[in-house]
Amino acid sequence: MREKEKVIIETAIKLFAKKGYSSTSVQEIAKECQISKGAFYIYFKSKEALLLSVLHYYYDRIFTRLQKIQAEYDNPRDVYRKQLTVFFENILEHKEFITMQFNERSMPINEEIESFAKKMRTTTLRLHIENIQNIYGKDIEPYSAELCFMINGMSDVYLELMILLHHSFDLHLLADHLLNRLDDLAKGMLNRNENPLISIDKADKWFGPFDTFDPLKEALLKEMRIKADKRYHSTPPSDLTESLDILEKELRKRKPKNAIIKGMLANLKGFDGLQKETDKLAELIKKDRRHSD
Repeated sequence: MREKEKVIIETAIKLFAKKGYSSTSVQEIAKECQISKGAFYIYFKSKEALLLSVLHYYYDRIFTRLQKIQAEYDNPRDVYRKQLTVFFENILEHKEFITMQFNERSMPINEEIESFAKKMRTTTLRLHIENIQNIYGKDIEPYSAELCFMINGMSDVYLELMILLHHSFDLHLLADHLLNRLDDLAKGMLNRNENPLISIDKADKWFGPFDTFDPLKEALLKEMRIKADKRYHSTPPSDLTESLDILEKELRKRKPKNAIIKGMLANLKGFDGLQKETDKLAELIKKDRRHSD
């Protein structure tokens, strides 16, 4: 992402949060960025295109932060606790922008924005499901979709209390509280041995498949592409882009081939400036294998 493009996006987030999407004009955004209205259209073809970029930028930042947590902790419960805390922190840091999304009735809902919103909903639910399965093991798998919806619902209630009703909570305690309630729910479901009302298969049909590409790996690969563009002035070597493309394609498969993944990671380690991200990605993949064994 070019620096000026980033400035426009961050300025738009502030103005949309303050005035609302419909009340903020392209001219105001351009003026705040100290560029002409014509220069604005060099980067974005319309205000709707800017809004889509704003949403991508905002949610990419969240999942990049969550991805870093995944690489920092070995214990699945510690990972989930920290991710919940950071997720709440990020929402509250941008609560005016979030409130705008709730309240703005005239925001354009075109096909691209609707598709992105669906992807983010599925990505968030998938993150819950993976954490739940990592903590409680294979026995919880039949109930993981229901537990996901339950903790997501509880989280939404607390977010509503904090954002709309201005209540405050210690976010670390809140994350612990939610995990304790999750323990109670998981234990009850396993002890009763009932058939779940919502299976993973049923959730797949409603929201799209939950076994799609891991959002944390996706965020990390995207960060690597951005760094490569910056490092090589938007023209990275073909070996680098091909390695990223092949690796991403393989990781999207239900049963990725370990030899291909190892080969592409080895290729990427040979490029300046990407060693840190390559190591993080390798650690995520290694953790996935440990949890699936």
